[in-house]
Amino acid sequence: MIRYQGGSLEAFQEMYAQLAPGVRRYLSHLAGGSEIADDLLQETFLQMHRSRAAYNPKYAVSPWVFGLARNVFLMNRRAARRWAKVHESREDLPEFPVLPEADRLGSQDEIRRCIAYLAPDQAEALLLHHEWGFSFEEIAGMLGITAAAARARASRGMADLRLALNSFQKARA
Repeated sequence: MIRYQGGSLEAFQEMYAQLAPGVRRYLSHLAGGSEIADDLLQETFLQMHRSRAAYNPKYAVSPWVFGLARNVFLMNRRAARRWAKVHESREDLPEFPVLPEADRLGSQDEIRRCIAYLAPDQAEALLLHHEWGFSFEEIAGMLGITAAAARARASRGMADLRLALNSFQKARA
C-alpha cells in the first residue's frame, strides 16, 4: 500500500490480485449474492484509490479495504432504497465459505441455505471472522462496534447456524 501511495501501478495490481477475490465474496454475501457485487467491488477499489492518501501504514490494509467495501455496500443500499429498486433474491446465494467445522455442520448447500436465515449482523461477523480470518478487533473497527460485540455476534451466529442446520437436517430425515 505504501508503494501504491507513492504512485506504483504494479503495487495496485498486486493488491487487487490479493484482495479482490475475498472482497468480492464478502460483497456478494452482503448483497445477497446478486450480480451487483461486481459493481460494488469496482466501486470499492475506486474508493480505495480516492482514499489512498488517508490510509495509515500503521494498520493492516485488508481490514481497511473490507471496511471500505462495507461502506460502499451501505451507500449503495441506501441509494437503492431511495429509488425503490432493491430486489434481493435468495435464490442465487453465493457459495458459503468453508468454516473450520463445516464437515461436521453439513453440506455446502445446507450451510448456504441456513446462513440466509441468520440475522444479518451475525452472518456478517461470522463470515468476517471464520472465512476471511479477521480478528474481533479488526471486525470491531470495520463495523463500528466493540471487539466484545463482534465476538458475541460471531458466536451467536455460529450457534444459530448450528440450530438451523440441525432443524434442516431433521426435516430432511
